[in-house]
Amino acid sequence: MWVKEKLENLNYLLKNRFVIFILFFMLFILTSFLSSGSFLPSTETKDLWFYSGLFMLCFSILFIEPYYTSPKNVITNVVPLILVFLSIKDVFVNIIFWWFAVIIFLFLLMISIIAIAIEDKNKSPEHITNKIADFLKNIAILIGTGKVLYSAVFIYFLLTYYSIQNFYTILLFIFWFFIIIIDTKKIHNKFLIREIKVNNNQIGEIFGVQSKKIFLVKLFEDKKNVTKFDIVKFKYSMQDTKDLVITGIIFDTYLLNQEKWAKILQLKNPRKEDLKFKMDENFVYKVSDEEEIQKISSEIRVKDFIGVVIEGSNIGKIKFEYSKMKEDLQMDDLIELEIGSKKLYYQVITGTTQKEKLEARNEMGYIEGEAIQLGEWSEELLSFQKFGWVPSINTPIFKANTNELTTNDFAYPLYKLGVIPGTSLPSVINLSEAVSHHMALLGVTGAGKSFIAREIIKQLKNDTKIICIDLTGEWKVELSELSPKQLIDSSGLGEVEEIIAKKETATKNKNSEEVLKYKKQIQEKLNIYIKAFADSEDNLSIFELPDLSNTSFILEFTQMFLDSLFLYAKSNQGNKFCIVLEEAHTIIPETSFLGDLGDYSANKGLVSKMGQIALQGRKYGVGFLVIAQRTANVSKTVLTQCNTVVCFQAFDETSFSFLQNYVGKDMVHALPNLKQYHAIVAGKSIKSNMPMIVDLSRN
Repeated sequence: MWVKEKLENLNYLLKNRFVIFILFFMLFILTSFLSSGSFLPSTETKDLWFYSGLFMLCFSILFIEPYYTSPKNVITNVVPLILVFLSIKDVFVNIIFWWFAVIIFLFLLMISIIAIAIEDKNKSPEHITNKIADFLKNIAILIGTGKVLYSAVFIYFLLTYYSIQNFYTILLFIFWFFIIIIDTKKIHNKFLIREIKVNNNQIGEIFGVQSKKIFLVKLFEDKKNVTKFDIVKFKYSMQDTKDLVITGIIFDTYLLNQEKWAKILQLKNPRKEDLKFKMDENFVYKVSDEEEIQKISSEIRVKDFIGVVIEGSNIGKIKFEYSKMKEDLQMDDLIELEIGSKKLYYQVITGTTQKEKLEARNEMGYIEGEAIQLGEWSEELLSFQKFGWVPSINTPIFKANTNELTTNDFAYPLYKLGVIPGTSLPSVINLSEAVSHHMALLGVTGAGKSFIAREIIKQLKNDTKIICIDLTGEWKVELSELSPKQLIDSSGLGEVEEIIAKKETATKNKNSEEVLKYKKQIQEKLNIYIKAFADSEDNLSIFELPDLSNTSFILEFTQMFLDSLFLYAKSNQGNKFCIVLEEAHTIIPETSFLGDLGDYSANKGLVSKMGQIALQGRKYGVGFLVIAQRTANVSKTVLTQCNTVVCFQAFDETSFSFLQNYVGKDMVHALPNLKQYHAIVAGKSIKSNMPMIVDLSRN
């Protein structure tokens, strides 16, 4: 192995153009010494011509032809030869050959100048003038190479002054032969003892830096296979050391002024690598080895990459330019990024299309996403904890990988309300705090309010007396599997309805004494039923409102019930009650809707009193679970007492105005786009200190 490596290094060294030139020069001196006894060739005129031709041939092949690409080089070769031939015309042996040579030189000079003059880069290659220019250029380059011109000069003068049978002539011919068979494509000018392979995957050159992580690259025209998310490597000249290699991906490609450009995003810190090929500074190389692509892709998480932070971000919310290999990002997905050693999580809340002006009429479209900060995950606290700083522009963002995040065990009253969409991370709620400080479930019909209310009720049965106020009879069906009891049985309900009917008659007759008497009887009946339920072993009951002809009395009857419950709880502290208010807009309507229910002033007073019960009831263990479709129709006096809110899909501006005080104005805009059984949760009893979108469905 050692011998093989040394031979390879020697072979590489012998392919150096400077080494070859020195070797030929030494061989030439040796040949001269063997033939004439002198190390230096003679200075006779006849010898100078073919020595000069031989030297120029060697020099041209080694140092000019490798870069020989245009008629300009032909002009560089021909003009000196014309001048030389003009100066030696009088001493030239064969004047015919002199004229022939000069005519050839002038012909090459003429067609080279014409080719340069008529070529028009603003026209296509198929245009007639460009076709002619290309034809003339090919002729000039074919005949005007140093290999052809200087070989002709060398051979002519050698054969003119020396016999072909001369040993010296034969040696020089052999010398010439070995020069012209040099393959210029296989020689190099690197002063190295070993070969560093050249990577053919060079795709472009760095022209600017948009930030410390985004590099602007002008792609080569012949590199048509460059696409987004290709993995690349490069060295940047402005780094502290030239040994560091940067690894990144093609973040985006676009056309500008008929040229293809790319944005390259650095996804790894620069590091030293044992390269198998030479990497020029400020040139970008595409990684093509499949095994290396798989390794790097896994390391830098290309499949999870979704974009970079852009301007306009702040501590609570980031904006990002979206770019993902697989278009599967959705609102409410969890994403992650790093600030120093901290891994922070954000939740996507919206996305909009944007356009960026590049130059003149050139524009580039992209998608701008927004995500709110949830923070760092705390295993002990079962929640995210907010981090107090903003990430830098162009910080890479990835779809969150939560497989390694864990949670401590927890038990009632802690309850898994749902999970962060697309993950197994729980959204944990303290049900005791949720009820004691009131809770609201808000959203359109079919969003999932009744479903999650039923799930919460199942848990609360452990230690809480639950009373569901049922206007429509739906709760009997919804909760049938939990075997709820009627707070007022059928016989008792009929008795209450009789007293209510008498009270209604007395109200119409404006007999205040009778009205007061019947109200007192109703209150006494309610006190009996509430005490009986509180003393029983049952923890779930349904309170059906009587069939009331005067809808306005629903408010009064509900107020009387709540008043009785409040007084009982106040006298029997230690008990925990939860009042479930379905169709809350009917039971506790907003005052602006009271005009449709009869006496506005009286009804406003009833709603206000219920608000006071809600405010004071939590001191004595009476909590509310308010369920409503639109916040506009529900008493704000009661709603504002709800310290925990679960917001399902909503569309009305009134709900947005009210709810932004709970979830923030950014989150409110996500409400119309929520999926079924997805909701924004926020408030005192939610373990997370930030509002977030939660999947409340059950698998």
